[in-house]
Amino acid sequence: MRIFLLLLFSSVAIADPFALKHEGNLMRLHGNYAGAQQVYEQLVTKYPEDAIGYVFNLNTMLTLLTWDRTQTRFDEQIRQDAASTFDICERTIANEVSNYLAYYYCGQAHMTMSYLSAIRGEYYQSGRHANLAIKQLERTLKLNENLVDAKMHLGIAYYHADNLPPFLKALSWFLWFIPTGNADKSLPYLEDTTKNGYFFKDAAKFLYADLLIMEGDQQKASDLLEGLSKTYPGNSRVQLRYISLLLEQALFEETISFGEQFLREQHQDIDKDLVRLWITRAHLALDAVDKAKNTFSTINQKIEQSGDLPPWGRHWLLLTRGQIVDLDNHRADAVQNYQRIIDEGPYVNPEILAAARQGIESPFRQ
Repeated sequence: MRIFLLLLFSSVAIADPFALKHEGNLMRLHGNYAGAQQVYEQLVTKYPEDAIGYVFNLNTMLTLLTWDRTQTRFDEQIRQDAASTFDICERTIANEVSNYLAYYYCGQAHMTMSYLSAIRGEYYQSGRHANLAIKQLERTLKLNENLVDAKMHLGIAYYHADNLPPFLKALSWFLWFIPTGNADKSLPYLEDTTKNGYFFKDAAKFLYADLLIMEGDQQKASDLLEGLSKTYPGNSRVQLRYISLLLEQALFEETISFGEQFLREQHQDIDKDLVRLWITRAHLALDAVDKAKNTFSTINQKIEQSGDLPPWGRHWLLLTRGQIVDLDNHRADAVQNYQRIIDEGPYVNPEILAAARQGIESPFRQ
């Protein structure tokens, strides 16, 4: 697949920017971020006065950032590409007020900046960017209702605006920079993109599945992720999300089976350790304690210090380690792991946090 994608990249080296963007999107979906970087460089070199290359890279950076928001190595590049996008789009709109692509590109840049600002604690800037993203994406669709891909970005923006923390929702009544969502359109817009989109049809399936999980429709999300897993077997992120969802659905045998298949394939060591973690938890749920311990022992225990493990992965590792040592009656070690999770409280999955608190109160037992 990698050779095929590199040949594909070479074949569009002199193509128009939209064809090049399409091939770059395919590379990203296949998990080929090196190829996507080459596409970005070619787009901004060949089309310096077109925002398409900067926006393409903003979507790539956003994909990487949402995997591990503690990584700051993308921050400066995101800010630079967003600034370039705003400069080009605002000049374009000044000369051609009905240029829907300019609004579309600006809307995507504001959306990325809203996310980056939020995770860096810049809440005023995050709200301002989110508000502008919604307005410009709405303007995009008003000018061109057939640009279905814009519904993916607007649907995501609506959903997150509609699910603001309570104190921000209260403020949104009188502070202009806090966006208001549209629950009636967010999920339908994403679903429409999964069926009728062009550049983002399959990317929308992943995002739509993620929101469906939040909404409690795990089966529909599972169907989407299973399909994506088959279409893009080299994309570890898709595979990992599908395996984790099998675990969430209490499909423990399926988690083990699909996880073991993943381990037989070529994936990064960090991804394989995450899968071993979920296989361990599936064995624990099946009361197969020895198998759980054996699987957990194959995980590189130094990954926590490697810097490669995203925060949510570290939380699952700490919880699982705590429960494993609890079963071995090493109570002090177990409590230490649970306490480390609790210390990061606001940033921890509620399920993990509740289990850690329970572990503090009483030893973990099957």
